[in-house]
Amino acid sequence: MTIGEVAAKATLATSAIRYFERSGLLKQPLRRNGRRVYSDDVLHQLVIIEFAKETGFTLSEIRLLLHGFPETTPASARWRKMARAKIDELEVSLAKTKAMRDMLEAITSCRCRKLEQCAEAWNEIANGGAGAKGRKPLANARRTARSSR
Repeated sequence: MTIGEVAAKATLATSAIRYFERSGLLKQPLRRNGRRVYSDDVLHQLVIIEFAKETGFTLSEIRLLLHGFPETTPASARWRKMARAKIDELEVSLAKTKAMRDMLEAITSCRCRKLEQCAEAWNEIANGGAGAKGRKPLANARRTARSSR
């Protein structure tokens, strides 16, 4: 297949396919008369790339999934390893987001007249006052997420 045929079947722009090649996600195809010639396997690879992108994997993580394991490694083992790492990453992100939401909700009851008063209150909390145990709330969120695994 030509790059145009692949793009049409995969509903992608040809530039996306070229980008995936430059990024090392797709192997360089054979060339015939200077034009790229793809096998049908490229369509399966593009489905995997798009699925992985939609589930939050970065290009370097997708490259690892496709090319960073011994060829004898089953797909299920690859996904399992990659998914566990991504789930851990999401747990940290969720804890951080919750801590941010909690702080924003707390701010809605602020009665400070000047920002300097807010800074003093925040400094007190960050330095161990108000039950913060000497840590900033977002740092606590990261720590809590890691320990809950």
